[in-house]
Amino acid sequence: MEYRSNEIKAGCIVVLGIVLFVAFLVLISGLDLFKSTKIYLARFKYTSGIEIGSLVRYGGFEVGRVKQVRIAPDNSSLIEFEVEIDAAVPVKQDSEVLITSIGIMGEYYIEISTGSPGAVLLPPRSLMNCKDATPMMMLTDKFGELSESLSQTINQLNQLLGSQNRNQVQLILTNLNRLLEDNQNSIAAMMENSGQAIANLSHISNRLDTLLLENHDSISRSIQNLEATLMQSQSLIKSMQEAMKNVDNMIVTQDGNYENIMENLNRTSRNLDEFTRSIKERPWSLIRKSAPQEREIR
Repeated sequence: MEYRSNEIKAGCIVVLGIVLFVAFLVLISGLDLFKSTKIYLARFKYTSGIEIGSLVRYGGFEVGRVKQVRIAPDNSSLIEFEVEIDAAVPVKQDSEVLITSIGIMGEYYIEISTGSPGAVLLPPRSLMNCKDATPMMMLTDKFGELSESLSQTINQLNQLLGSQNRNQVQLILTNLNRLLEDNQNSIAAMMENSGQAIANLSHISNRLDTLLLENHDSISRSIQNLEATLMQSQSLIKSMQEAMKNVDNMIVTQDGNYENIMENLNRTSRNLDEFTRSIKERPWSLIRKSAPQEREIR
């Protein structure tokens, strides 16, 4: 079956219209079919209305959009965002991520800071360093609590500054003035003495500085001599320690000889005792071998 030329032309126009319509949809949706992207994860406790399709900015300019929103699988108290950004964007390990808006009434978006120049790049599908921002509603509640505390403080100040308390404060100030007037001379003398003491201390300090400067060489030599003396003392102590070690070693090695010497000394002492006793009893034995004959008594 042959198609007529009008039908072929109509079919081409329909196909061309469909192609143009698809291209128009791609154009208005901001999709770039030829741009490479990468995925990162972000987690926050409060989303501030961020949803799928919300903007993602890097240093203030648009680099991608939120691809998916879900509850974190390992922590139900956090909301996890899957963001798709341009592959050329250098997301770093110290890049901070937060939810913010342009102006007070502006739309919320996810902001990624540029980080430091020498930081390491964060691999794709990694969890970024996220910082939770306090929502405006919570700030309003905190401002309300602060206002109540401030009102209570003002009320307490008003009570403190009432007529009765003002009279008491005035009485205290009057007594203080009277006390200062009565002791004015004493206070002046005290201040004068304090000034004189400070002047004396300053003079003593100057004298000490002058003395140190004048005797700097002598003090340096004394310190050097003291250091030399300490070194000699240390050497002497080491020598004495070595001598004591040698004496100990000698005593240990000559222990058996010392026992023999002591035994010989004991034996010699006993022999001397016996000799002394024998001399006392028989002094003639020093010059004769036998005892003298006894004299006859007539």
